[in-house]
Amino acid sequence: MIETRFTLHDLRQAITGQCRLIGALRDVAQSPIRRVVIDSREVQAGDVFWALRGRHVDGSRFVDDAFRRGASGVVCRNSSVRPPIGCWALVVEDPLAALWSAAAWRRECFSGQLVAVTGSVGKTTARNMIHTVLGSQHEGVASPRNYNNHIGVPLGMLALNAKLDYAVFELGASALGEIAQLAELCRPRVGVITRLGDAHLGRFGGYRNIVLSKMELIAALPDDGLAVLNGDDARLRRHAARLRVAAVWTGRDAENDLVATHVRSRNGMLSFRVDGQSFRVPVWGRHYLHCALAAVAVGRWFGMRDAAIAEALANYEQPALRCQVVRVGGVSVINDAYNASPVAMRAALELLRDFETNGRRVVVCGDMLELGELSESLHCRLGEETVTLCVADALVVCGEKAQHVVQGAVKAGMPEERAVAFRWPEQAVPWLIDYLRPGDVVLVKGSRAMEMERIVHRLIGEQRSSGRVAKQTGRRLRTPAAVSSN
Repeated sequence: MIETRFTLHDLRQAITGQCRLIGALRDVAQSPIRRVVIDSREVQAGDVFWALRGRHVDGSRFVDDAFRRGASGVVCRNSSVRPPIGCWALVVEDPLAALWSAAAWRRECFSGQLVAVTGSVGKTTARNMIHTVLGSQHEGVASPRNYNNHIGVPLGMLALNAKLDYAVFELGASALGEIAQLAELCRPRVGVITRLGDAHLGRFGGYRNIVLSKMELIAALPDDGLAVLNGDDARLRRHAARLRVAAVWTGRDAENDLVATHVRSRNGMLSFRVDGQSFRVPVWGRHYLHCALAAVAVGRWFGMRDAAIAEALANYEQPALRCQVVRVGGVSVINDAYNASPVAMRAALELLRDFETNGRRVVVCGDMLELGELSESLHCRLGEETVTLCVADALVVCGEKAQHVVQGAVKAGMPEERAVAFRWPEQAVPWLIDYLRPGDVVLVKGSRAMEMERIVHRLIGEQRSSGRVAKQTGRRLRTPAAVSSN
């Protein structure tokens, strides 16, 4: 749902030539549109339901449901719609094209500075950190949730208006050309690339195309724009050797323009220094450093002093399911279940390795999706890295690729009885309850479709109902054959 500041009349002007109005009186046309919603189940009184056609379902089927829930109007392709008295419908040939037209119109109304963020991992965190910094002194908006695709970006742009100083948008892609299209629509002046990796590797067809895709953002910047780039990534440096716009390279290497020193991550606090200024960000893990440095670079570009940027970052709040540490019955659970790719998994394993504890380290992971022909080998490598990089004491894997991860771990030296595989996340909970004891640390991570947070919720539920999820004394582990459910 998107908060807006325009009217039905404005909307009709924005998508003129594409729409036909059904219902509504003249005075309604000047009534403000408060929110735009694309899920009829989220509709509240006065909202506008934008009925987009999805991969499996056409949103026009839910127009009546939206009106029942209190929608004042709908945008849909169903010409037979009959709005209730006092309500309206804009009938368009293509709701998505109409959304893009409305977004382009809102961009014309916006005179502030637009910052766009992309990368294989860290996009959402960088976007939120930049928004936290800029929002401490300016008025602006950031794209909500993970609205970073061909629907989310134009939808988020409906919140733009002339009174805002800035906007921060996240741009995602799973194929070449997609970021170029999104950047052409939102027309950023500042472009940020976080970290590159092998997310969506199968769709891109190779790592080189991933780099080229992210560089589409930089190519779209105006001549007086700014590129904020991860200077510790050698491959990115090679592809960005000849930049048309000014650039700020960030990282730990001394050759960068913005260099972080004294980097430390401990007890949920990332600390570092830049040019003598100390920064403390309440996040778990060193892998958030480049996101924080991007926020520093953008804050400076907006004219903010380092001390003010540091004060803002000290109040940063991390979104759900991203390296959130919860205590459950004496066990520390790192809930990093939002998504996963090989590079993100590696960062999470490093966090688990560095987590201060006298107990055992347990990796609970799910499938990493969209890796193409390299999927099997990358899952096998994940298993190896739970041993060689993280030195985990036990491994619990869920999903279709679980056996490949287990095989990699066993090959790297993990005892077979400590590496177990399940098809579904819920099936792993009894094993974990039987194995865990106070002081242990558990990392939970997997691709979004795996919904690995279900394990965390089940452990919390067990704690509330029985008072514990961890045994007070150790017990001999059952063998994988006795607990696997493939």
